[in-house]
Amino acid sequence: MGRLVAKLLVLCFISLTTCSLSAALRAHDLRRGLEQAVRGRLLADATEGGAVVPIHWSQAHYVANFTIGTPPQPASGIIDLSGELIWTQCSQCSGCFKQELPLFDPTASSTYRPEPCGTALCESIPRDSRNCSSNLCVYKASTRAGETGGLVGTDTLAVGTAKASLAFGCVVVSDIDTMDGPSGFVGLGRTPWSLVAQTDVAAFSYCLAPHDAGKNSALFLGSSAKLAGSKSTTPTPFVNISAGSSDDAFGNYYKVHLEGLKAGDAVIALPPSGSTVLLDTFSPVSFLVDGAYQALKKAVTSAVGSAPTATPLKPFDLCFPKASASSAPDLVLTFHGAAAMTVPPSNYLLDDGRGGVCLAILSSARLNLTPELEGLSILGSLQQENIHFLFDLEKDALPFEPADCSKLSSSMAATSF
Repeated sequence: MGRLVAKLLVLCFISLTTCSLSAALRAHDLRRGLEQAVRGRLLADATEGGAVVPIHWSQAHYVANFTIGTPPQPASGIIDLSGELIWTQCSQCSGCFKQELPLFDPTASSTYRPEPCGTALCESIPRDSRNCSSNLCVYKASTRAGETGGLVGTDTLAVGTAKASLAFGCVVVSDIDTMDGPSGFVGLGRTPWSLVAQTDVAAFSYCLAPHDAGKNSALFLGSSAKLAGSKSTTPTPFVNISAGSSDDAFGNYYKVHLEGLKAGDAVIALPPSGSTVLLDTFSPVSFLVDGAYQALKKAVTSAVGSAPTATPLKPFDLCFPKASASSAPDLVLTFHGAAAMTVPPSNYLLDDGRGGVCLAILSSARLNLTPELEGLSILGSLQQENIHFLFDLEKDALPFEPADCSKLSSSMAATSF
């Protein structure tokens, strides 16, 4: 059921998820830069190989360890499926948040190259997001944890078995209070600076082991990204895939269309047009359109057959005594194309650390979205555990299947870039 303690839930889910998520759900300026010619300059030479990146649960997020530079210096980043770029704090950082590893020192790397002003890469960043300092290209960007700013640089990055010269953000200032250990982010979004785009892979996949299992999960890049039963797996197409277009405020997200939802035998009514779902690895919890969320609460309460806790642990709305959770139903989400995903109670009822479990799904009304976005839902990382998702970027589709994610990384071979 999960073993996150109450204090951790309050800290992470309120400060990092509920508050910053609503601020982060807006158009990002940085993704509109980098034309195709500039992007080609950044790609790894070998695009036919594959790579495996071990990732692990830390506090409230899935994290990857990686290295930057020659000789390599350790860094760590929260895996952010919608993230625009790879970034880490650098030794010039002033007033930055505390991290477990030493700050990256670009002066100690023989392969680090700061981006000068006036280059195509620097000029491609929107004017209101870039500046020049001593002929060095300086940028600012919104991240899921807060605002950051730094130098545009390139260096040798080794992420799992992937190794290539990549562009990244060398952060020297931020308003982030804490990230509970990691030094930055590893962005996988539909943006030119993400790890996915820079390595030019046609597909990637990930499989998240249960957060309380104490075992590694895995991210697969290129030819390593494959499902065991992919021939019989029904994919669902991505929605609005025009990354970086000015008319798509969520172009950096991978989006699918939810057409049906059931809690056991109870059918949960969705808006007539269904719901656009943002796939998310930063938010541990999911957010569901409010009408469907209220119906889901009633269906789960009825199935459990026990009175809810009078004062649920915030930020949750619905908690039960742990002993009654055995009657909770599976949730079945049906996406466009009849692709069905089963979420067992262990993935949506979270141990509250005080003898109860809480529904780790919240109303999207908490995000304070504009009226035209009220039909938006978010699928968080806890509800994705033990499901292998394959992001087929050539077919613009998402097949997925149940899997034992803690065993998957050791059973799949890979070659490095």
